[in-house]
Amino acid sequence: MKLVVQIPCYNEEEFLPSALNDLPERIEGVDEIAVIVIDDGSADRTAEVAKAHRRVAKVVRLPYHQGLAAAFRAGVEAALALKADIIVNTDADNQYPGRFIPSLIKPILENRADFVVGARQMDEIKHFSYWKKVFQKAGSGVISFICGSEIPDATSGFRAFSRGAALWIDVIASNYTYTLETLVRLSSHKVRMAHVPISVNPPTRSSRLMGTTVEYVLRSTRDILTLIYIYSPLRVFIWLAVLFGIPGLVLTGRFLYYYVTLTVLRNIPTGFEQSLTVGVGLLIISFFTLLMGITSNLIHTNRKLLERLVILHSKDRE
Repeated sequence: MKLVVQIPCYNEEEFLPSALNDLPERIEGVDEIAVIVIDDGSADRTAEVAKAHRRVAKVVRLPYHQGLAAAFRAGVEAALALKADIIVNTDADNQYPGRFIPSLIKPILENRADFVVGARQMDEIKHFSYWKKVFQKAGSGVISFICGSEIPDATSGFRAFSRGAALWIDVIASNYTYTLETLVRLSSHKVRMAHVPISVNPPTRSSRLMGTTVEYVLRSTRDILTLIYIYSPLRVFIWLAVLFGIPGLVLTGRFLYYYVTLTVLRNIPTGFEQSLTVGVGLLIISFFTLLMGITSNLIHTNRKLLERLVILHSKDRE
């Protein structure tokens, strides 16, 4: 059983050694532990520091800064190339203590899950503001609902994948982060998910991803809406069709009611032609929105079939 720990980095020469030193040397049930460092176009000596460390088996250098999602994806590809059976992703700033790696991979070793999230205990994190905790919990609740699995910390970067789960991983919706998309993507392929509680180390620096609370909320909201559209297009377009269709039915029904009760039965002009015009217009929009949903869902289904063919081809090559 081979475990590969991947660490995406961007200008982390100061903190990377402590993260590497904190990784466990041996884990029960694991025969080999390899460490990959992904240098996301750092301007400092991150790559040199990684190459000089005894724990690092490979350094992947991106030619320029491409963002955390690209670095994560490059790390997964490198880990698969090293024949990893389990892949653990952690941060270079040592936010996630290495001592939790054995408990993180335990559900995979016991064949209870293929993807495990290290869930931070939000109420115990002193450097998180009240509102940050609220939004973290709310966002995780939305992602849990979308995925159909309980994920108490959807934005945690401390996570483990079996080789089979890692083969499904790709990030297409955002260069900002991979955390939300991998959850939605793996759930769409019915990958078994689990979570384990963890604590975190005190912060060594301010987050480069979070920014202000408002920026974080706006980015997360945008990413969630994008993911729903990409991975559940029919659901999105059905709700939009309903949004246009109900007012259309009400207005059209209003015209028909007065037309029958006044014009047909009493020969009195109704004067409600505007309701008919707007109502029919909304119904037409609703109909074409539904057609767009059906088309998008067919494209989504076709993409999943192509992904399965790619996975089968990858397994055949192994």
